[in-house]
Amino acid sequence: MKHIILAFLLTFSLVACTPSTPAQVTASHTATVPLPTRSILTSTPQPAAAGSAAEEIEVRNLVENFGKRLQDVSLLAPDAAQEIQAQFAEFVSPALLDTWMKAASKAPGRVVSSPWPDRIEITTLLRESSDRYEITGSVVEITSLEVASGGTAVRIPVRMVAQKVADRWLITEYTQEQ
Repeated sequence: MKHIILAFLLTFSLVACTPSTPAQVTASHTATVPLPTRSILTSTPQPAAAGSAAEEIEVRNLVENFGKRLQDVSLLAPDAAQEIQAQFAEFVSPALLDTWMKAASKAPGRVVSSPWPDRIEITTLLRESSDRYEITGSVVEITSLEVASGGTAVRIPVRMVAQKVADRWLITEYTQEQ
């Protein structure tokens, strides 16, 4: 008899506690456990955050690839303007490129045979707006000794601005310590 009464009570309590409509499901669920908000339920990154990460990678690649080209521009060569255009056009804005072509001494590149610029190492990458990043870092110069044994001969601090121009990231400002 005890088993029959216990079975009856269990069945009755399960039936009584089970809502019959979706509205009752929500109402009974929120009464005992609050539902999370929609933003908490989202498991994928928000589009703005994903765009920012992708843009940061693009800007970082832009600066690093530009840095690899610095050694290919001999600023004292008679054809320095043509070298600047050939090596830097895909990385810098037309206005900055024009400034450098008119005055090669204001452009980054190779001044002497040794040491020479090897790369740009980024220290900070700061997003100032949706279409503008400020980048600080160093132009790393090396000699034959560093090629053989590693290391750095000279570090020249640089500051750059990269802006989105016609759906492409380009360096629009470049300042280096002399």
